[in-house]
Amino acid sequence: MPLLNGYLALDLTDLKGQMCGKLLHDFGFEVIKVERPGGDPVRRTGPFKDDVPNLEGSLRFAYLNSGKKSLTLDVSHPEGRDLLLSLVEQADVLLESWAPGVLDGLGLGESVLRERNPKLLVTSVTSFGQTGPHRDFLGPDIVSFALGGLMSICGDPALPPTNAPETQSYYFASVYAALGTLLTLYQRNVDGQGRAVDVSIQETIASQEHMIRTFATDGHSIVRHGSQHEHVAPANIFPTSDGYVYLFVTRAHWKRLMDFWQDHPERFGDDEWLDNDFRHEHEAEINEAVEQFTRRYRSDDLADQLQRSGIPCLPVNTPTSFMANEHVQARQLFQPAEHPYLGAYSQVTFPPIVDGAREPVSRPPLLGEHTREILSKRLGLSAGDVEVLFAQGVI
Repeated sequence: MPLLNGYLALDLTDLKGQMCGKLLHDFGFEVIKVERPGGDPVRRTGPFKDDVPNLEGSLRFAYLNSGKKSLTLDVSHPEGRDLLLSLVEQADVLLESWAPGVLDGLGLGESVLRERNPKLLVTSVTSFGQTGPHRDFLGPDIVSFALGGLMSICGDPALPPTNAPETQSYYFASVYAALGTLLTLYQRNVDGQGRAVDVSIQETIASQEHMIRTFATDGHSIVRHGSQHEHVAPANIFPTSDGYVYLFVTRAHWKRLMDFWQDHPERFGDDEWLDNDFRHEHEAEINEAVEQFTRRYRSDDLADQLQRSGIPCLPVNTPTSFMANEHVQARQLFQPAEHPYLGAYSQVTFPPIVDGAREPVSRPPLLGEHTREILSKRLGLSAGDVEVLFAQGVI
């Protein structure tokens, strides 16, 4: 049974915050995705099923909005605004990722929302937060990732910094937004007060990496090392006959590696190579020799044998190898789903396992699929009223 059954969240977010609404649904919330009548912009972002752009075929939208209900509503229209405020009266949480001030301009600012529902929790996810000199700056994922500091240490040290794939900064921010929402929900259950959660994507990125904390503490700046560990060698990605593995060897593992790697260079058997600092000073020499060693093996075979010898080594998975991995399958991370347009597919479920069981996955909603249901059951509108709203373009 979902752990937080009985709560309602209205999700007005774009790509920056939609993972937050997904997490709240996974926790047990009923989540209504409020979309403009033409569809949420994320429905127009790829990848798409069979590479054919379609409002129902966005795989990104499908994952980030699985289990939500879809309500089409033009909140810039006076009647659309009034309908949203009527839903606010019943909601526990409103999630939004508009630029600061936009909701105020629509007559949906925090004071208006709180007047309709004093207990409402309002969670905002923006690039730089609701306050500060940069609050109005435009900040897509790559900008937030860069200004959060993490990009500066990503990539080959001989090349410019690189961005992480996908929209990692948005996902980090959504996790923090969900956490902040749950904390304020807990406090509201104590004192009955609604609160505002202000999440800056830049700040969530900065909080993830020790480089910012290190500089704040002692002024030391971390530089790019590629996949090479800053202090340990060999600790890098190494090629195999069919892919790559990540090998991590400290003092505790060096002797074990030498025992397994019986034809290692003779000098590696000297006692000085047991010292982490010495090996790090000679990482180029070590890496060249280790690369020749790892190329003899298939990734899975090498990782299995080294793990059995007590040496940290694991394959660098592709999506195919990850899904086929026996450990992933044993833990049932992927669950079956069925969609009118996408057909049958597998979807990643909520990662935590509670009391030995995983929550089943739910498909994403079709555009406006629940509009009539929500307006009639929650707001008491007649079928005729709903049809008028459709004709006026409000829903």
